[in-house]
Amino acid sequence: MGNVSVAISDEFSLFSNPGTLTKQPHSSLALFVDHRYGIKGLNSKAFACNYMKNKSFISGGVHYFGDELMNQSRMEMAFAHKIRMVSLGIGAGINQLTISEYGSARAFIFRFGGFVEITPKLFYGAHVYNLLRAKIESHSNLYYPVLMSMGFAYVPSNLFLVSAEIEKDSRFVSNAKIGLEYKMVEWLKVRTGINTSPSNGFFGIGLKFREWNFDYGISIHSRLGFVHFVGLVYGLKSQKDKNETSALK
Repeated sequence: MGNVSVAISDEFSLFSNPGTLTKQPHSSLALFVDHRYGIKGLNSKAFACNYMKNKSFISGGVHYFGDELMNQSRMEMAFAHKIRMVSLGIGAGINQLTISEYGSARAFIFRFGGFVEITPKLFYGAHVYNLLRAKIESHSNLYYPVLMSMGFAYVPSNLFLVSAEIEKDSRFVSNAKIGLEYKMVEWLKVRTGINTSPSNGFFGIGLKFREWNFDYGISIHSRLGFVHFVGLVYGLKSQKDKNETSALK
């Protein structure tokens, strides 16, 4: 969906906007891998574990980007709580940057996000990453980028979802994103999206089988080539959810 995420809740909201975690239906485990332009050093992997308790969510995960020559790894935790129609989430993590022959540097990164259900079909989300503008090293003048995003999601029916957002990276110009999702049948979703900076097109599908979800996406860059995305999610339904499902059957 063009990496549209700030106003959409999914199992990886820990990394995009922890405020949307409370929209998740149950606890889950999730794994994500992407393969960029056929270059090993640009690949990334992520794992997230989400636990729901009443109107609160606790999430933890790790993210790894790069290879043995240069890589960046993150270990993060987040907490989100819902108060009526508003959900707020805060996250903190350790970011480690490693360059071969130069060593490693670590820093604490904080994020804050919010999510509002304006109507049952219209949602607003906002998120700030690197809230305190952490340095790569305490004695240097190099900082990790600050990322700010905001956007809306609209769900006109149970079959269709459209979302749009603006993302601003402190190093680059603003990037506008639009994503669409259509549920063809109960077990199959098709997705597409576009970005403006850099200009990219995205396509993907989502498959559901019982507690399992499999997602595949592809991004096409006019000069660099293809990016492949693969996600696998296992839903940890509570005993209450299982009893309700059995009752419906």
